[in-house]
Amino acid sequence: MTYSRTELKNAIWDTVIEKNAATQLDVNSVMNYGVREVIKDVDLRTTKRLSSVINVFNKIYDYTCPSDIKGIKIIDLVPQVNRSPSSEIELVPAEEFDRRKTFEQIIVAFNDHDTLRKLRASVVVDSDQVTISNLDTTASGGGLWTGYGDGQNVRADTANYVEGVGSLLWDIGSGGGTTAGIVNSTMNIFDITNYLLQGSFFLYVYIQSTTNLTNFKLRVGSSSANYYEMTVTVTNEGNAFSAGWNLLRFDLVNRTTTGTPNNAACNYVAMFMTKNAAKISEVNYRFDGLILCNGFLNQVLYYSKYGWQTVAGAYLENSTADTDLLNADTEEFNLIALRCKMESDRRLRDWNAYAIDKNDYLESKAHYLEMYPSEAKLLTQTYYDLQSTTGLNVDLNEIVVEPQEEIT
Repeated sequence: MTYSRTELKNAIWDTVIEKNAATQLDVNSVMNYGVREVIKDVDLRTTKRLSSVINVFNKIYDYTCPSDIKGIKIIDLVPQVNRSPSSEIELVPAEEFDRRKTFEQIIVAFNDHDTLRKLRASVVVDSDQVTISNLDTTASGGGLWTGYGDGQNVRADTANYVEGVGSLLWDIGSGGGTTAGIVNSTMNIFDITNYLLQGSFFLYVYIQSTTNLTNFKLRVGSSSANYYEMTVTVTNEGNAFSAGWNLLRFDLVNRTTTGTPNNAACNYVAMFMTKNAAKISEVNYRFDGLILCNGFLNQVLYYSKYGWQTVAGAYLENSTADTDLLNADTEEFNLIALRCKMESDRRLRDWNAYAIDKNDYLESKAHYLEMYPSEAKLLTQTYYDLQSTTGLNVDLNEIVVEPQEEIT
């Protein structure tokens, strides 16, 4: 059963008794507010959504977060096939995830900063992975890494890197071209045959400035005349490029082909930015850790903060037309109507009606929660107690693991 905004309006205001409500209130604002408040208050079963498919990889921890997820209300990370009996996820704080990610199998976290959001997941999957080049030195992976386009002065950097013991540092010269990066035409032979359908290349890039930067490209093949090219305009998590380290993912399914690459005998790699000609004379860009992986298909099951959708199926946080539909069945519709009545009473300063409708809403909410308790994972955090008994010896004892409910 679905309900339109018009049906909600008719359920809130009696057209005989409250026939002047529309002249006294912004009725659409009342309904949008009421829907948002119910969603904030209750994890409605009808707002559960299954995200589009994402590929999960070993030792890759950052993924695109559904834009409409309600707070941290994740229910599950769902493998499409061959689910393990022990694959239940644990939701932890971002700081704890960072400490535990290398030795825990199934933990997830949300990392929020600078108005950006990442879904972090540590999941051990049975997939192939090959290191093309760790990019620690100019000879990493065989051959020699040199400048591409306006890229120049390629050298090893052992002070700032993500993996291994170093990264490759390079500068943008003054040539005024539209590309800059590094290239290697004589690498050790590697085979990409088994990765063409579902494989992805991962590469870390350190960006000094995003000004006049358009995208990053990766070329992989058997020569500079026979290669596949992949282009990305956002990071692996779906965020815009930013200054500092960025993880890029190049999916082979999105490749374009030049010439006839020999999949079993690849030894050519070029990685570079597309830029405006005005982007010149900048120093200390870096690349690190080029790997190739096959992913494992998963979906994110979560509670959405969007209470509406258009007749075309586009989800909305706020309704804009009477034809919009509530993401609600009968029980949710009744709960929402009562909450909207409360807001209407409050705006009209009808405190007797407000008290009655509030009591009805709280009773209905309690009944709903009894029937449909939330399925969202509780945030758990591990606490440690440092105890010193001699002044010299310190024991690190894990003392408790408790669920922490989200405060909304």
